[in-house]
Amino acid sequence: MHKRPVLASGKVSATIAPDMTTTTIAQPPARPVSWLQRLDFGLLFTLALCSFALWPLLFRPGLPNGNDVLYHVYRTAEMDRAWAHGVILPHWAESFYTGYGAPVFHYYASLSYYVSSLLMRVFNLDALNSLRALIVLCVWGASAGMYLFVKPRAGTLGGVIAALCYVYCPYMLFTEPYSRGAYPEFMALALFPLVMWRFDALLQPLKIRHVILAALALMALILTHNLMGLVMTGLLAAWLIWETLAHALTIGRVGIRPYLFALVTAALGIGLAAFFWLPVILESGEVHLGNLTAVAQLDFHNFFVPLHQLLALSPRFDGGALNGLQHQFNLGVPQWILAAFGIMWLGIQFITIQRKDAKGQRRKGFLSLLGTQNSALGTLFFALAGLACILLLLPAAEAVWGATAPLAFLQFPWRFLGPAGFCLAVVAGMNAHWIEKLSRGFANLIVMAAILVIIGFAMPLFYITEWTHPTVDASVAAYQQAEVHGLQRATTFSNEYLPKEVQVEPDATDSLLADYADGYPVNHLNPENLPDGVTANLLDNGPQHSTWQVNAAAPFTMEVLIFDFAGWTAEIDGQTVPITPSDPHGLITFPVPEGDHTVRVFLGSTPARDLGIALTILSALGVGVVALIVFRMGKAIEQTVSQAVSTPALQLSTQPLAPSTFPRTWLLALSTILVLILVEVYMREGNAWVDSPPGEAQLAQHKTAYHLGNVIEMLGYDLNGDTFKPGNRVELNVYWYARAPITYGYASFVHISTGGPPLAQADKLNPAGRPTKEWTSAGYIRDDYTIDLPDTMPPGDYQIRVGLYTCDTMPVGNCGNGERLIVTDADGQNLGDAVVLQTITVK
Repeated sequence: MHKRPVLASGKVSATIAPDMTTTTIAQPPARPVSWLQRLDFGLLFTLALCSFALWPLLFRPGLPNGNDVLYHVYRTAEMDRAWAHGVILPHWAESFYTGYGAPVFHYYASLSYYVSSLLMRVFNLDALNSLRALIVLCVWGASAGMYLFVKPRAGTLGGVIAALCYVYCPYMLFTEPYSRGAYPEFMALALFPLVMWRFDALLQPLKIRHVILAALALMALILTHNLMGLVMTGLLAAWLIWETLAHALTIGRVGIRPYLFALVTAALGIGLAAFFWLPVILESGEVHLGNLTAVAQLDFHNFFVPLHQLLALSPRFDGGALNGLQHQFNLGVPQWILAAFGIMWLGIQFITIQRKDAKGQRRKGFLSLLGTQNSALGTLFFALAGLACILLLLPAAEAVWGATAPLAFLQFPWRFLGPAGFCLAVVAGMNAHWIEKLSRGFANLIVMAAILVIIGFAMPLFYITEWTHPTVDASVAAYQQAEVHGLQRATTFSNEYLPKEVQVEPDATDSLLADYADGYPVNHLNPENLPDGVTANLLDNGPQHSTWQVNAAAPFTMEVLIFDFAGWTAEIDGQTVPITPSDPHGLITFPVPEGDHTVRVFLGSTPARDLGIALTILSALGVGVVALIVFRMGKAIEQTVSQAVSTPALQLSTQPLAPSTFPRTWLLALSTILVLILVEVYMREGNAWVDSPPGEAQLAQHKTAYHLGNVIEMLGYDLNGDTFKPGNRVELNVYWYARAPITYGYASFVHISTGGPPLAQADKLNPAGRPTKEWTSAGYIRDDYTIDLPDTMPPGDYQIRVGLYTCDTMPVGNCGNGERLIVTDADGQNLGDAVVLQTITVK
């Protein structure tokens, strides 16, 4: 008799003798289990170790000046106002566009706003602090989900390593929550490991709760973020198909039911979210969604990541920079190194499986490692998926993006850093398989070193500059004043959610702004636009409806200060009347007859929305049916799984791959203490970060002292090389400093030339994206340039010339050369109208 193999999950598999045709399951005697024994200390220490990722939130209130922070603060506040008036799943954000409204919540996945609004109400938080709380939940959710998903494949140690690699990858740790402030996308990436964990449970002996939780988890993922939810759902579907085909190829039809149930549950989970995504698809023409790809700032061609940047270390930040909050588009050095070791283990597994076993018979099952949660080839899926994501990030993938139209809607190729980070983390967790085979003392050192290295290499990202939102007034009045003054909108800068009937945005209406500032009710009629002999008294108002009592001496056309959009309905005395959007502003207008009438305007349903709701209801019923089938067929399914376990192919693929007791609890506790010591020692100025005094740029690769005019100084620059080839990319960072207030708006230029006309160049209307009039002497401005050398560029030596020129007196977008500032060196010597940084060689 063979000994029973113990699986990584701690379960005991069937024991099959070579001459037996039936399955014998040994049942250990039942013993009472205390609550302490039920605790998963590996999970608890994983949460503790990943909590260091929250370091940036511990010492400062509010949030940094990330690109999208204010978008989500204002949307969260708007969602909370809708909840306050009984609209739990709003389609309309009524206060946006200076009170004319926008269907943001109809088109933009809003789970993060639902959760943030719930946090506001439960913990009495404002919108800004609810997003801080959301970051905490996402960090803990991502760490727990990754640990629980990887643990059955690589034991406790593998779960810990995978969780640390995922949470501390630069894109998850820094770019999403801080420099971008993209909380819905961050939430999707945090939720995905939990989704994978729940679907992984479906591949085990089926239980009703596994079906329900998996379907709900996938629905939640889709509702977090339109684009990332779609990408991660695709990754889930690919993994399920891979596992199903793998099982079918090795085991055949025996025991395949859990895999088929998983696929059906995934389809039902997608269907549960149909109330959201189906109207988005069917009503895409009701807004200007084409702007998603029509704006240069969202053109995917500009956002590929070179390989050297992906593999680079995370840089230290400088508190002396006025715009030091720079996106980090690297994989993380410990992450890709550990993933490489994990792939090496994978290769060894495939080599080993081809060798002869103890009986001298060649293992036929190269494919026998397929189809089980502990399989090496199951890990191969994540290695291949991670590689595919990385390839899509590289400039070499530009042709693929151009030939695949749907990819253009992702806008930023670097979005694939999220799924790539997940896949690399899973593969990195597989290192537990070889670490556990080392001697105990050496293995302990390796574990502690791995934990310290993963977190230590991430520590430069714990220090965040530009923490400019300690508080945000998210009231309607404050927000709309920001809109009026061109400071911030809660929609998007490309206006893709502006209703299609709006061809020209109307100016703000003072009476409407004043009504919003006073709070509900809000009257969306402009008294000045009512004809003589017409009175209109507001009876009722909410986020998606208004009712008036109207008395008209003669028929007139009533204009409501709300943008027309699919679903808005006008009723007079309970009878629907047609709406004609005003031209060119797209406001709701309709005829009102003479007399006294009750006029109601409300956002109703549409056939697309009804169809989406119907599909959601049918999917919910489908989940119930599947759960009932699982309940009624539970015995038969267990017998089928037992029969599958008895097959020789599956016996080969269920050999123990991970220990159930490693690492020890004391080791994780000691590692946590060591990390705390490392943070205390390293997180100081000069170590993890610097703080350049005004007039200095300590991190500049090349220090300079050029003066442009009398007020601007170039403190230094960085350059990614001295020698290039035609078609290469030149990456230049310039450090500017304003020594006095700047009264003109200056544009910048970077020319690569031999002294004559430039052969390659880059110009910016606002250097570093910030008008020079806003520069102050409090710190320097980092200005980044990317220049692609022409493929036909002749070999030779070329100068990099940089300068500034006035643009205020020129037509917008047509500055020409303007009036260039004269450059002088530290001794006051006139150097002309451009700084010659250095000479590069093109070979």
